[in-house]
Amino acid sequence: MPLTRTLRFRLIMSVALVHALLMGVFVWHALTTESERLRTDTQNRAEALSVLLSVATTNAVLTEDLGSLAEVIDRVGRHPDVTHAQIIDRRGFVLAGTEAEAVGRPVVEAAADELSREDLLLRLHRDIEVSGNVVGEVYLEMSMAQMHGLLAARRNQALIFILFAMGIGGVVAWLISLHITRDLHAMSAAASRVGQGDLSVRVGVNARDEIGHLAAGFNSMVESLEALSAEARDEHAKRIEAERLSYAGQLAAHMAHEIRNPLSAVINSVKLLERAELASRDRSQLVDIINGETQRLQRILQGFLDSARTQELRLETADASSLVEQVVHLACRDSEAGERIRVHLDFHQRPCPVVHDADQLRQVIWNLVLNAIQAMPEGGRLTISTDPRGERVRFTVQDTGEGFPCHLLSFATEPFYTGRRNGIGLGLVIVQRILSQHGTRLEIDSREGQGTRMSFELDMG
Repeated sequence: MPLTRTLRFRLIMSVALVHALLMGVFVWHALTTESERLRTDTQNRAEALSVLLSVATTNAVLTEDLGSLAEVIDRVGRHPDVTHAQIIDRRGFVLAGTEAEAVGRPVVEAAADELSREDLLLRLHRDIEVSGNVVGEVYLEMSMAQMHGLLAARRNQALIFILFAMGIGGVVAWLISLHITRDLHAMSAAASRVGQGDLSVRVGVNARDEIGHLAAGFNSMVESLEALSAEARDEHAKRIEAERLSYAGQLAAHMAHEIRNPLSAVINSVKLLERAELASRDRSQLVDIINGETQRLQRILQGFLDSARTQELRLETADASSLVEQVVHLACRDSEAGERIRVHLDFHQRPCPVVHDADQLRQVIWNLVLNAIQAMPEGGRLTISTDPRGERVRFTVQDTGEGFPCHLLSFATEPFYTGRRNGIGLGLVIVQRILSQHGTRLEIDSREGQGTRMSFELDMG
């Protein structure tokens, strides 16, 4: 069994995933809280610094004391988180700033690449007011890199903590699963032996939990199966013996019935031949009768032997379409009614590789085709087709002959049943036996006066 489908793997993964989920929710909440706290602290420091800067530069802005403004900006620029600071007059010109080349020039809006870094920068604008009038503006940029670096370190620590927790959880789950699955494996091995027919196996699990109750139930079930199996074997043996005797009686009755008429004809003919006054013409007719009836007796006995004989199959994967075509042409040529038969071969797949015994399959096709031809003494249409169905191929022999009466269709494969005057009723019995050896069976669909369709399936090679 693949490792991913075992109970142990699923238990370990379940515990590990639960650990990861719980720790992930906890860490996410902690990181979110920490991020908000750090952002708030940075915001507060930035606002406090901007307020301090606006208050400290109010008089210098009014008097345009560039030296004082430059000194204040220089002190602010030394702050580790400040990346940029400017003092702007009400006309929009830079009076002082951390970038000396911008002093005296109009304020330039931040470039696009700087705007894209808003997640790393905190920008603040604060007006410089005197008696309610705006005389200037303080612009301050503070870096958030330190805060993000601190959060990244916390995330890495949390990830290591989650992996460590998953490892601990996995080890604990493995130990638990080892205890649980050890008994389950013993039960699985015992069940496999039971499936192979060994009903003497028992599970030696002494646990007092659900596994122990399950093992006790398993042992009780196997004991019951062992008792029932012994009873079933006895019943089966008795039933087989009864069926064998019944079948032997039926065959004996059929044989006696079939042999009685030709044997009586032979006996009567022999008695008549003893008469000296018998004319030569009558004697010749009696000899013909004896020859014909003895040949019939021979056919009956040979057919009986063929139906009872079970030959060992020699299975191979080979094309069956050419075999079917060859047998059909031979059967039509050898039959008296063959010249009046229109043959239609409908092979949906050529070649048609199936698993079969060539000699046995030839016998099946021969019997089915011969039956179909004999069912059309005045001629008709004979259709032989193959139809792939998944992993099997369906063979069908269909005629437009006399057909079977509905009430007699179930007897078509019974020994010695025949609807022909010279038939012995063993052809379809032989067909059914051969197909049974191939793991399939003959299906018959017939309507009186409309024809018969006989089908069977074989495995594709």
